[in-house]
Amino acid sequence: MAAQTASPGRNQRMAVEPGKIRNVAVVGHRGTGKTSLVEAMLFQAGATNRLGVVEAGSTVSDWDEDEQKRQMSLAASVCNLEWQGRKINLVDTPGDAGFQGDAIAALRVVEGALFVLSAVMGVEVQTSRLWQRAEEHDLSRVLFVNMLDRERADFFRALESARAQLSDRCVAIHLPIGAEHELTGIVDLLHMCAYMDPEGQRESGPTDIPAELQDQVNEYREKLLDAVVETDEGLMERYLDGQELGVEEVAHALKEAVTRGEVFPVACGVASKNLGTTALLDLLVEGVPSPAKKGEPVEIPNTKIAAFVFKTIADPFAGRINVFRVLHGTVGGDANLVNLRTHGKERIGQVLVLQGKDHTQTPELSTGDIGAVAKLKDVATGDVLLDHEEPVELPKIDFPEPVMSFAITPKAKGDEEKMAAGLRRLAEEDPTIQLRRDQQTGEQLLSGLS
Repeated sequence: MAAQTASPGRNQRMAVEPGKIRNVAVVGHRGTGKTSLVEAMLFQAGATNRLGVVEAGSTVSDWDEDEQKRQMSLAASVCNLEWQGRKINLVDTPGDAGFQGDAIAALRVVEGALFVLSAVMGVEVQTSRLWQRAEEHDLSRVLFVNMLDRERADFFRALESARAQLSDRCVAIHLPIGAEHELTGIVDLLHMCAYMDPEGQRESGPTDIPAELQDQVNEYREKLLDAVVETDEGLMERYLDGQELGVEEVAHALKEAVTRGEVFPVACGVASKNLGTTALLDLLVEGVPSPAKKGEPVEIPNTKIAAFVFKTIADPFAGRINVFRVLHGTVGGDANLVNLRTHGKERIGQVLVLQGKDHTQTPELSTGDIGAVAKLKDVATGDVLLDHEEPVELPKIDFPEPVMSFAITPKAKGDEEKMAAGLRRLAEEDPTIQLRRDQQTGEQLLSGLS
């Protein structure tokens, strides 16, 4: 499926200031509903006019034909939405360990990671692995317990698995109303309100918390407040004195605690029904720090413009598309930058904002924002583009080494060059794939993750 680019002069967007950006990688084990959750957030925010369904092949982020056929994400996809006057960049990543390279790369360009858990399975292997990666990058983390309407779903069991296997600083910020097939909504413990099941429509406004849940809500709200005030001495003193704490000051303290990695809020809902999306979007705005607050991921001296390429798309029609995060300064069309790896000069053409397979032109992107550019000469995943040629030492993406290899031969004799071109495009898109020719047998070997 070819990428689609907006016509020149249409749908152009202005740069968003760093303080109004939230960059979030959506990560977790395979089959936890990450793509469905991204779809729900896009729909609730009005970025799409219908709730896409993975099984129907109608989601924004799983746009590749192979993804739609297999009903699973095979590569990272970048989407964006606006909520409460903030731009949220979402990087939907594959949960299968064989495609974990894109998830690892995505964690390098965000301030926050949204971990999606199954309410049936709780914490699974790939979730734990990516949690460690997020820990290494000092990322703020939010959890979302999905699929609450499934048989054997148990929010509290999933919460305890997160506390036991990820961190005891995981604390519930939402609670389910009902369970399994009798689930009817969720409670937002921060704002003390409820959201009822919209059954696939857009969530309506908040409503009152059911009276029969009041004791449980009070218990878990107290646990939330205990976790938050422990990170703020001023609030702690007032809390212990029995003073009532306002929602805004608790939200502010929560954001500071999430930014510092002292609290990991656990939300919940059903992505396929768009339940819990409003409260989750509020949490991402209030809990995940902006690039301005978190600071630049790496310091690059004597640099006015810097961009980091974390994803490459080898599109058969648009050519190579490099997806990047602006590390410093403003990247605009016609900028001339230097590739730190090749020392070659690259001229930035049209700067693009991504929405799955669709691209919208923008005059420029500011520090912290995520975008793309097509048809650069020699740029690959992991490259850094600067406005000068002075050598700079920057940490590389630590991709895992391949664990298995296969000999690849074309179906028809004489198609060797065609096959080689396809393999090169595959390796461009996935840096965990390595290509080499066996010196003894002369066979073309493809190595990758299992």
